[in-house]
Amino acid sequence: MGIKKVGLNRNVRPQTLAEKIFFLDFMKGLKTTIKHLFRKVITVDFPYEVVEPTPRFRGVHGLRNVDGTEKDDFDAWVKKLKIKPPEKGETRCIACKFCQAACPVPDIFEIKAKKLDVPKDHPHYGLKVLDVFNMDLGKCMFCGLCTLACPTICIIHTDIYDLSTYSRRGWVLDKEKLSKIADDFIARRGSEKYDEKSEWPDYQRLWNEADLARAKAWENNPPKLGPNYADQT
Repeated sequence: MGIKKVGLNRNVRPQTLAEKIFFLDFMKGLKTTIKHLFRKVITVDFPYEVVEPTPRFRGVHGLRNVDGTEKDDFDAWVKKLKIKPPEKGETRCIACKFCQAACPVPDIFEIKAKKLDVPKDHPHYGLKVLDVFNMDLGKCMFCGLCTLACPTICIIHTDIYDLSTYSRRGWVLDKEKLSKIADDFIARRGSEKYDEKSEWPDYQRLWNEADLARAKAWENNPPKLGPNYADQT
């Protein structure tokens, strides 16, 4: 096999002596650089400067706690799945695994419920509580399907977009961390994201017409329980 000879591109004008001496090509590039020095900066000096995302931004997940703003059918879901009625400040999660069933990458979730170890005459005998809820955000696509599938509006997206960590294990968040993230987010921007009288435009609200239509259709045809639910009954 021979070696192909590549000749010079004859269509390119060779540099003149003045261009070689005074680096005119370099000066042309430097001119563009200097011109942009006096323009308005459009970048952000992260992490020293941060950007506040729009209300419907899909950032790091959070688990909402019971705060008195639950849907009307919240108690019905708790009773149906035999979960101990959560008190104020406890997680809304009922371990239905709808989020895992809706997720394109179900390995993200690790959800387990355990039965309460109480005597038979106890009012909570036979009921369960959420034991484990872990999310591996290193595998997440942030599509938001899990938040739409949640019947108790427990799992939500927040405005946190900084996922930097020193190890992959740092992307795995347990229920305590997820609950704290949701509490902090709602304290900061809850009125923007959940208040129907929000100043944000209709198309930016969390529950716009498309979401409401989906929820109404869900009431008439509720989804089945998530995968591997039989091992918790």
